[in-house]
Order: sequence, then structure tokens, then C-alpha cells
Amino acid sequence: MHDFPVDLPDAPPPDAHALRWTASIIALGALGLLLTNAISIAEWGAEMTPSAGVVRFVNIADRWHAFTDRTGLGAARKGVHAGWKKLEAARFPGQEPATAAVPAS
Repeated sequence: MHDFPVDLPDAPPPDAHALRWTASIIALGALGLLLTNAISIAEWGAEMTPSAGVVRFVNIADRWHAFTDRTGLGAARKGVHAGWKKLEAARFPGQEPATAAVPAS
């Protein structure tokens, strides 16, 4: 093992500010998704195995989705989704159109 030619200072203690910053960024991101992407929450709930709790969750998620649509909070997601679907359907010249996906049963 070789000695390092320069003495380095000890590592600084963990910074509590960095942890607060990280936690706040995660919380803001989650809040942003909750406010603008309610359809995904509703669709996720609809894919779950039915039970009394899931039915209640889906009911709440559907009401939340309706509320975000009424207030315009979901407009940005709708625009991005529409653009994505347009790009997804795009084809190179001479390429055949995409076939519609058949849902698995």
C-alpha cells in the first residue's frame, strides 16, 4: 500500500441541511405528482385485485381525478400525454401504421 503524498482533512460530519434538502425535494416532487397526475393514481388502483379497501381507494382516486380535471391541474399532464401518443404513432416514410395493442385478458 502506498502512502498518499498529501494529508487530507478528516471527512466532515454528515450535513443535516443536505438531508432536509433531499427530503423537501422528494416531498415537493410527490406533491406535484399528486396534484397533476391523478389519472395515474386512479388507473393504478383500478389494476389492483378487488377488495373493500381497493374499492374505497379507487372511489377516492376517481373523485380526486375529477377534481383535478375540473380545476385544470391535470392539463399539463394531458398535454404531455397527447404529445407522447402523437410521437408514439409517428412512423418513418414507407413504414406501416402501428397495430392497436390488444389488452391481455
